[in-house]
Amino acid sequence: MRKCFYAVVALVALAACGSNVKPATGYSEPDLGWLFLEKGPYTLSTKVKAAPGPATFQLVTDLSLMAETPDVILETSCSVSEDSTINVSLGNLNPGFYEVRLRDSVRFNIGIRPEDVVSAPDAPKDFDAFWEETLSELDNIPLEPVYKQIPEYSNDLRTCYEVSFASFGGATAGGVISIPNAPGKYPVLIQYMGYGAEPFYYDPSANPGRIDFLVSVREQGIFKDPAQRWIDKGLSSKEEFYYRGAFADVRRAVDFVATLDKADVSRIAAMGESQGGAFTTVAAAIDSRIKAISIAVPFLGDYRDYFRIVWWPVHEVMEAADAEGLPREEVFEMLRYFDVKNFAPKVKCPVYMAFGLQDPTCPPHTNFAIYNNLGTKDKHYFCVPTCGHAMWLEAAWPPVRDAFLGSVIGE
Repeated sequence: MRKCFYAVVALVALAACGSNVKPATGYSEPDLGWLFLEKGPYTLSTKVKAAPGPATFQLVTDLSLMAETPDVILETSCSVSEDSTINVSLGNLNPGFYEVRLRDSVRFNIGIRPEDVVSAPDAPKDFDAFWEETLSELDNIPLEPVYKQIPEYSNDLRTCYEVSFASFGGATAGGVISIPNAPGKYPVLIQYMGYGAEPFYYDPSANPGRIDFLVSVREQGIFKDPAQRWIDKGLSSKEEFYYRGAFADVRRAVDFVATLDKADVSRIAAMGESQGGAFTTVAAAIDSRIKAISIAVPFLGDYRDYFRIVWWPVHEVMEAADAEGLPREEVFEMLRYFDVKNFAPKVKCPVYMAFGLQDPTCPPHTNFAIYNNLGTKDKHYFCVPTCGHAMWLEAAWPPVRDAFLGSVIGE
């Protein structure tokens, strides 16, 4: 397994730290001096896309970005050099994420000691009972899988199928699976999909020694109606909220692969990005058969703070709640049953998380609300400082992710 303990030092001026500072369990690639891992005071020294000359500089807390008046904690003047560099003393800052505002045109985020960001779990008292009841109901539903072979993505090495099976509440889940043809037992990689993402089909020659399963939860993936949306469906109660069934589908996917004759159930891993990152975390929390997970820019975490940082999909949820006459506080209380940070303490397997420092959809604060509450000490993270939400397009991340997962399940 590739373990990275690189301190981010280039372009960053940091005060000397004592021996009580714990080593970093993540790193930034490339290092632009935007992610500070040690104690302050801090100096931001970086290149910017701005013309040389005097400039106004502001630092805004991310938790105030949706406020009518964002919280400006530092306002000063600086100068952009001829080589487009700025050097600004930031002083001591609390752990968290901040937006830099230079003049009226330059905006980017910086991070301060992300592993010290605190967003404690707030699971309701009956959280465990609610999910135990849900999964108990699920366990009483026969899988009854139905396979449809996809010849154009099959060859002599692996055969591809679209599969569907019964899940919680009578809904259908399933996905796309590629199974080796040769006899034997094989590791399994489950991949959970992003919100509304389009399904794809595996290259049958790419990983001939592995079972790959791309999961479609209810109403998404291979079952998707393009007109549908899910984040605001069933807001009136925890029993009816869309993600109760979707989280059950996440578990049902593990049930399904465990029934495969060629699956080595001791070597099951899972991965996902955005909504898929949330699903992956929940899957590991509620099913110990998963031995390692990779999550990128995980969604559905830290709802109260999330609603203070971003516009979408918050406005869809609140517009739907208002249309149904639901008090917003009641909505927040209901969402506690589905907050991924409340599942995180139950994750005991190794975890590797990736995040984009500029993510406007699943912001770093909510990523670390999940990461910092994980119940495993075997966890690491990977940052691309210039990346927004599309971590899956960053060339540097897949090799790290794949090496990590391969070290646990092989192939």
